[in-house]
Amino acid sequence: MKKLFVLCTLILSISTFALDLGDAKEQGIIGEQNNGLLGVVESSLEVEALVKDINQRRLDKYAQIAEKNSMTVKQVSLLAGEKTIKKTPAGQYIQNSTGQWVVK
Repeated sequence: MKKLFVLCTLILSISTFALDLGDAKEQGIIGEQNNGLLGVVESSLEVEALVKDINQRRLDKYAQIAEKNSMTVKQVSLLAGEKTIKKTPAGQYIQNSTGQWVVK
């Protein structure tokens, strides 16, 4: 039950950042990393700023979820990474198990 709550909360919180994020992912300049954070595939100042902002929001949310569920931020981040990578549509970038960018 606790994991289900955590996963539902993660999905809802991550989707709130989808407006500009969706375009960046579709363009192949941002991808989902294994650790639940975004990564930059093609760097620019604008992309770096977007990723930094969203990652900070995600980390803040992960900390809240971790505290509520007696988990570590790392545990929540890894769960989020699994879920976001599974949710990522074909054709977008994800980080593989060796840390390299691949098109899903």
